[in-house]
Amino acid sequence: MQLILKNIMEEYVTLTLDEMMSYLDGCKCERCKLDMISYALNRLEPKYVVTPQGEMMARLCEFDNQFKTSVMSKLIQAHEIISKNPRH
Repeated sequence: MQLILKNIMEEYVTLTLDEMMSYLDGCKCERCKLDMISYALNRLEPKYVVTPQGEMMARLCEFDNQFKTSVMSKLIQAHEIISKNPRH
């Protein structure tokens, strides 16, 4: 079994932003999306895992309302900042 270090927060933030994009006004280009993802990730606690079992345990936190709220809050902050100062 090959072990790979993975930050599952990156995947979760990306998926959450994809779901939120239809509700957000402003630019939806790839550069702005990546800027929003990096902004949020730099302000959220990383969730690193190595094994499939670790990934399963870490993904359980996705069901916590506080976890979801924190991710969405950081993405909204990111959207507000990036929309005012797009770098594209």
